[in-house]
Amino acid sequence: MTNEQIVNGLTQLGFNSGWVVSNEEIILWENNVPQPNEADILAASNLWYEQETQRQNEAAAKRQALLDKLGITEEEAKLLLS
Repeated sequence: MTNEQIVNGLTQLGFNSGWVVSNEEIILWENNVPQPNEADILAASNLWYEQETQRQNEAAAKRQALLDKLGITEEEAKLLLS
């Protein structure tokens, strides 16, 4: 697993602090519960990616719906905001 997968898996499992990841492994665990095993972290990481993809797709759909409602393109919206 990559560092990113480990971090995302731990975050998905609810561990927002109390650990350090380096060189593709957890090198410090300071939580009061046992460290999750590699299979649990990988499964949680995969779930995190699925949910993140869904969040990004929903945000893109909402953006596009607003642009359609306003009758402007994304480039035109960027010009308005600059």
